[in-house]
Amino acid sequence: MSPPSFLSRYEGQCKVLEVDVNRGLIEFLRKESGRSDELVLPGNHPALRKSRLNAQDIKAVLAAITNLTVLRIDISYNGLSDEGAQHVASFMKQNSTVEILNISYNDISEAGVSAICNALQINSTLKSINFSGNELGNRGGLHVAGMLQVNATLEDVNLANTDLGTDSVIAMSTVLHQNSTVRYLNMNRPLLHSKQEETTVHIANMLKVNTGLREIHLQKHGIRDFGAQLLHENLKHNVSLTHLDISCNRISRDGAAQLAKLLERDPPLTHLDLGYNRIENEGVMAIATALSNFNTTLKVLSVAGNSVRSKGLCALAASLRANVTLEQVFIWGNEFDTATCVAFAELTEGEASRLSSERGSDVKAYVVDGVTKLAQLTQTDSWVKIL
Repeated sequence: MSPPSFLSRYEGQCKVLEVDVNRGLIEFLRKESGRSDELVLPGNHPALRKSRLNAQDIKAVLAAITNLTVLRIDISYNGLSDEGAQHVASFMKQNSTVEILNISYNDISEAGVSAICNALQINSTLKSINFSGNELGNRGGLHVAGMLQVNATLEDVNLANTDLGTDSVIAMSTVLHQNSTVRYLNMNRPLLHSKQEETTVHIANMLKVNTGLREIHLQKHGIRDFGAQLLHENLKHNVSLTHLDISCNRISRDGAAQLAKLLERDPPLTHLDLGYNRIENEGVMAIATALSNFNTTLKVLSVAGNSVRSKGLCALAASLRANVTLEQVFIWGNEFDTATCVAFAELTEGEASRLSSERGSDVKAYVVDGVTKLAQLTQTDSWVKIL
């Protein structure tokens, strides 16, 4: 948003609405420059931490851009609360330009999300919404599912860390049997109390028939080997999903073997995150066999933090000599010995290296007293989409 024009409009709306001017926001806007079609006011920005937007602030801010062409709004990490969410909802009912809306971490609960979802049943412009970090709860998640029954525009929906419950996860899965517009869905860390994997059953059944989803994140769903088997049995029919994140679950070697069978079928999957499960040597070896002999589509694989030892890691390294498709492999958090270190050093270093030394892995080789070691290479997993 162009600071000079927006500043005058904002201060004018504060007078009209009889709202106090946020002086910290004024100072931020004077120093920051941005695109004229974006409103970016994240409360976690160092210059805004002491002047986070509240409900009255956002009322004036949105009034200031009502007649402007704005494609993206980022007001994450503020203190809008449900009252501020009501103002956002009123704005979205009338707006016909905004395509991306980030309201993550704003103390919004069921009442606020209900108002926004009602607005999005009318709005036909918004393509991406980020609710993450708000305590929407089970009932709030049900409002989102109900909205997606009507809305045919939204492509990206982020519900990570929103305290979804069993009912809302099942409702989302049920809606996506019919909704083919959503491309990206993040339901990380719901609050599930059953060990029967009811939600995984519904998610897997949805993935069997859904033709829209390209990327799904299912961290901390309590997925076990039975759930991994369900994913295998249903994803073999899927023709569209390319990114599957099932990290931070409870999948063991038997579940990994089921996923290896899926990879043998050469599905559309290009990115598979199995990090921080418990697949151990046997699980990684099954996946390595699938990569060596059958799979020609997977490009990114994470098996970080899975208690894998030398035998499994060396098998994975060897599979990359036969497989020419895989571009990134993440292995940090497992048990490395000298053989493992040498194997991955050969993959990432030298003229015959198989993986890019910069982005091909999360480890980098170094030598101490003639002995090869691996260090963690800090980098953001490039395929994880951040809205």
